[in-house]
Amino acid sequence: MEPTAQRMPPRNHFSVPKWDEAKPRELTQYFKELEYLFRDCSITDHTQMKEYAARYVTYNTAETWTSLPEFAATTIPIGDQVAVAISYKNWKEAVICLYPGAEESTRYT
Repeated sequence: MEPTAQRMPPRNHFSVPKWDEAKPRELTQYFKELEYLFRDCSITDHTQMKEYAARYVTYNTAETWTSLPEFAATTIPIGDQVAVAISYKNWKEAVICLYPGAEESTRYT
């Protein structure tokens, strides 16, 4: 018998990754924890990943994150050229840019 994939926990479950907007430096850790959960639950669809990432934060934060063009778009046209695919990673980078101090480059070395 094949093992079944774990399900993503409900929004307010004690095990979900948490992030406090007052601590922007911890945002990348939130995403790392979330990505561990995606692997455990076999979540590979980029749209689902974006939706779950926005599901586990406060309403106001989710509203901000889901309003980014990278959230809804699967592709973004670039001038007269072919559209560029928008992945979970692209959206995550756009989210991190919203919070000064959250970038990896601000970490201690």
